[in-house]
This record gives sequence, structure tokens and C-alpha cells, in this order.
Amino acid sequence: MRKLVVALFIGLIAAPVLAEDELDKCAQTEAWFNLAVDSRKLGETKAAVRRTLRPDMGREAADQLVDFVFALPDEHLNHELGAAARKQCEGL
Repeated sequence: MRKLVVALFIGLIAAPVLAEDELDKCAQTEAWFNLAVDSRKLGETKAAVRRTLRPDMGREAADQLVDFVFALPDEHLNHELGAAARKQCEGL
């Protein structure tokens, strides 16, 4: 189920990325996931993380990513999430 949810979010956030090639796009996706995870672990609010991501991702994609990360249990808040997002992106 977790892989399906990650795949869904990758599909939603990968489209607005304007990177020069697929590897750059997937690296950026991983960075966005890691930023959201790290921000939550540091106690940032959802609103603050959304404001940080919106300029690069767009409002809808940033809000969806932040909602997803903030809904996760604490034990899933690590960079494995970003790595899984990148791997999924590279497989698209």
C-alpha cells in the first residue's frame, strides 16, 4: 500500500518539474520529499513547509506532498521515503 501511495504522489508532483533530464527531475523529487520529512521532524508547521515548497512545485503538488508527509507515522519519517520516491520516478 505504501508503494502505491508513493507512486501516486510521484505522479502528481513529477509533472510540474522542468528539469533538463529525467535524472535531474527524479533527484529533485527526492530532495522535495526529504525536505518535507526533515522539516516535519524539526517541528515546522504544515503551513511553513507548504510555503517553502510552493514556489518550486506549485501550490497543488506542494500541498499534496506536505499533507502526505504530515499524515505519516513518525517511524516512516526518514530519507528512505525520498529514496523510494526517486526510485519510483526513475521507473516511470
